[in-house]
Amino acid sequence: MLIRPFQPADAPALAALFHASVRQGGSRDYSAAQVAAWSPAPPDPAKYIRQATGRVFFVAVNEVAEPVGYGVLEPSGHIDHLYCRPDVIGTGIGGALCAELENAARKSGMRLLFTEASEAARRLFARRGFTVERRNDFIINGVAIHNYRMSKPLCPAPGILPA
Repeated sequence: MLIRPFQPADAPALAALFHASVRQGGSRDYSAAQVAAWSPAPPDPAKYIRQATGRVFFVAVNEVAEPVGYGVLEPSGHIDHLYCRPDVIGTGIGGALCAELENAARKSGMRLLFTEASEAARRLFARRGFTVERRNDFIINGVAIHNYRMSKPLCPAPGILPA
């Protein structure tokens, strides 16, 4: 596996990956109605190209250069997306992407990472030192669903002094 920056040509594969991850991976913790509301169809690939602007956007690729996961970090320290293809969930790719996002955050001087994590992502983020701040209950596409606000304070990277 290789983790590299997002390339616009990745967009169609990432849209399909997101949809499959929600539909298949999400079904372990959420009802069929919930995953259908969360991702009724693959998103427009152009969304990924727009997301890349001003954000840290990493893609994990396998030995034949197919995207198998991705993560997006906003300048505020918000991890907006962290998804893996269903066939690689639980193999360490999500953790490796999270580590890369954390390293990028430290290098840029961020002091806090935060996210809204699904049930499965909550377990991954907890293993990486994030703590649950609260459960978020909300309605999406007419269906009740939940996630968790989680955060992790960061120490500055070596050689970077706090402001």
